[in-house]
Amino acid sequence: MVLEGAARVLREHGYAGATTKRIAEAAGVSVGTLYEYFANKDEVFDAVIRRELDALVAAIRQQELSPNTPVDETISQLIVAAMGAMRYGPELLRSLENVPGASFRRQLADARRVVIAFVRQLLEEHRDELRVRDLDLAAFMIVGIAEGVGANATSEVFDERLARELGGLIKTYLTGTVT
Repeated sequence: MVLEGAARVLREHGYAGATTKRIAEAAGVSVGTLYEYFANKDEVFDAVIRRELDALVAAIRQQELSPNTPVDETISQLIVAAMGAMRYGPELLRSLENVPGASFRRQLADARRVVIAFVRQLLEEHRDELRVRDLDLAAFMIVGIAEGVGANATSEVFDERLARELGGLIKTYLTGTVT
């Protein structure tokens, strides 16, 4: 409840305007209740960061990898799952990135490592279909491409169309074939 309120307030007012009073109001709790759980708004935002990145990693890990599913379809499914886990879209992650002193960058790096390992496993299952040979580099690039596009997307294009287009782009990189 508090974290939902904090996410809404951060998106609407930015970090400077995200006071504990506004967060408490948006969450439907008193400021005193908020302080029972969090020492300050930075602790609230650290918790929001943890929740959002944990949801993202969980959504990726829940995807079933099958060598029978074409690699671009699986990549698109992973991107759709990641997008679905981001309840407030890319705008919230951009806002969290600007929270001073927050652990966003460290937590994002930890989440990125998990996702890269997952994508690396997917690529290994499809090795025979791929023109790329360095699967570690390819997994890093795929995650970086998806992260970069997603981080710069607006809510208007943050949907399955974007996931399909990214899947096609990545398929061309991986296999040399155009969809």
